[in-house]
Amino acid sequence: MIERLQGIAIFLAYFRLLIIGLGIGFLTIFVLSLFENPWLEGDGWLIPALLGLCWSLTLYSFSQLFATVPARAADDASWRIKLSVVTRRGLLWVLALLMGCLSLALLVLSYELLRTWL
Repeated sequence: MIERLQGIAIFLAYFRLLIIGLGIGFLTIFVLSLFENPWLEGDGWLIPALLGLCWSLTLYSFSQLFATVPARAADDASWRIKLSVVTRRGLLWVLALLMGCLSLALLVLSYELLRTWL
């Protein structure tokens, strides 16, 4: 499973600059909406900007966390190397579960906020 996440992270790495640019754009819109800028009337763009910022941060974090996954240790490797690889892969499993929960929570949040916004 971690190898599949690495494949997705490598694919997202091609769009890293786009994700960063969108995140900065959404952050700008969010801040301008908070301070009642004359360019944006009211707070109509506050919820979409917040959701866009959350999703761009999640995608960027995903692309950074799972970009490098250590390969399984060889059978003839020393116990230190095996322990190191097992520990790093175990931590990536925990992070994968946390990212899955985060994505699910963000999906529910997106549904509820967009339902409120519309």
